[in-house]
Amino acid sequence: MLYLGIDAVDQNRKTVAEETQDNSKIKRELTEVQSLETVYAYGGQRVCFAGESKTGRMETKEKVIVVDLALPSAKYDVRVQLATESLIQNDVKFPPPKGWTKRRLKRRRSYARRDESFAWRLDVTEVTSTGPEETAVGTIGYEVEMELSTKKTLDLINCEESKANGMCKKLVQQLWWMLDHVNPGSEVLDVDTFLKPHPSTPDVNLALSQCHSLRKFMESKGTEWHPAITPTTEEPNHQLPNHIKFIGCMPVNFSRHNIEIVLRSNSYFLSEKTDGVRYLLVFTKTTAVLIDRATKGLQPNSSLAEPFQHIVGRVQPGTVLDGEIVVHRKLRRPVFIVFDVLTVGQKPILHLPFSQRLEHLQKHTFATSSNLFSVAHLKDPSIPCPLLRKNFVPRLELDRLLSNVKEERDQRVYRSGETHCHLTDGIIFQPDLPYSIGTDRGLLKWKYLDTVTIDVELLHPSALKRYRRPQDDDDFYALAVLGDEGSKVDVTKHVTLPISERLRLEADKAETGASIAEIGFDPNVGEWYYTTMRPDKIAPNHISTVLGTLLELAESLGTNELRYRMSVKEGARDSYRKDVSGMQQQMLDHQRKKNGAVKRK
Repeated sequence: MLYLGIDAVDQNRKTVAEETQDNSKIKRELTEVQSLETVYAYGGQRVCFAGESKTGRMETKEKVIVVDLALPSAKYDVRVQLATESLIQNDVKFPPPKGWTKRRLKRRRSYARRDESFAWRLDVTEVTSTGPEETAVGTIGYEVEMELSTKKTLDLINCEESKANGMCKKLVQQLWWMLDHVNPGSEVLDVDTFLKPHPSTPDVNLALSQCHSLRKFMESKGTEWHPAITPTTEEPNHQLPNHIKFIGCMPVNFSRHNIEIVLRSNSYFLSEKTDGVRYLLVFTKTTAVLIDRATKGLQPNSSLAEPFQHIVGRVQPGTVLDGEIVVHRKLRRPVFIVFDVLTVGQKPILHLPFSQRLEHLQKHTFATSSNLFSVAHLKDPSIPCPLLRKNFVPRLELDRLLSNVKEERDQRVYRSGETHCHLTDGIIFQPDLPYSIGTDRGLLKWKYLDTVTIDVELLHPSALKRYRRPQDDDDFYALAVLGDEGSKVDVTKHVTLPISERLRLEADKAETGASIAEIGFDPNVGEWYYTTMRPDKIAPNHISTVLGTLLELAESLGTNELRYRMSVKEGARDSYRKDVSGMQQQMLDHQRKKNGAVKRK
């Protein structure tokens, strides 16, 4: 019955936006009750004193069923417990009888619905535990419990068998709703689940050949162009090399010194950094092929013979679009967000400045109709992967751009109009320059500090020719990143995860079988944290990337500073450091006055 109830909730689950709108109303309908209880344990018995009362009750508590569920990717593991409590004596006087082994002081806050429409109560408790010795040092722990009300428990026990299943479903739906809010799982839907290998090998080869032709075109500085795709081509007109590399441009980390560069040039286009998966979309005569960073040919997972049939006939063969696939949060479906155009049919344009390529994107010069990015396509469930156009703004509009980023359930979501509603993790600074194949030193990415991560490889210590330390347990993993010529650089001594994070990592590793883990560092608390395993990657970050990431964290270029400094108008002076120094001096003066006032008293 538990499984059926959870399944029913999933099928009728609200979108994140709808849940967010309900939250304020839910808070108004909650009641909060604070209580204090002291419990003395005697083996299988206990004596409980409520508040400051000098009269308590002695009872036994017996666990009937206990089920522990490990949820490595959530904030908490879950224990499902059924227990019985039996009263022995209702007038035990304080102090309690001798022989108790543990005292637990419980400070509890209980939450329930005012209208009693929920059968469950949420208890949040701080528990201070001490032993019988007067010198014993107490330990503090915290409990989050969802408990079925006494009335509903009795109703369930006395319910007719024919109605029990329906009642269980309703109770489980309520419980799952509460658990999902208290202990949310990941809201990131895996893009890979929406894609499949492209069935046409000739078209995949044509798409790869077109990409290879673009590489040759840029290497020749625009003097040699031999398009692989024309309205009449059926197969590549040249031999593909054994190893084709992804031609997409890659940004570098945004550092504080880049601010001056952006302010001086005044020719950067800014966009939110979409938290999706990068692809090139290549149009042949009869189909469209998604090329990933591993140069594999893919297409949306659909029962349609041609998933892009709504646009294939209207886009010139040979067109190459650069973009990312991301899951639309409200519609919970994949969309391809286009942010650059490399060719317009058989005509390459990647050698043009970005402003001109953006004009091609905005005017749909590669298509025969102007509704390529229509809202109707987005809302049409029969279209497996609609196309959207990325929004770009001038530097002075960064503050407005970031105003469209909202935090929802510990994640940042970019919302703009009816179309854009997806995860975002930073800002892209796009220079008005020709397209660069591979790393582009002018293309900059700024990320929120809590999303700056590195990929490390989990290895047995013997793989790095290092010995186990005395404190290492049997499950100990060494952490390594990539060095020059394929070597491994041991970073175990510098990257230490807290035990709770390491246990989550080890649980996910056992489930996925992956050896690459994504981890981050929180400069506010000075600790590393685990994010997720990366089964899609076969190698960790290079040591140069890791050092760049550490530099980015050390600089701690936050959102407020970026918004402030990017708002400096052309020709005006960037006075951020002076303004911050002045505000800090005011804070210090305020503190001195406050301390002086306290002294005089």
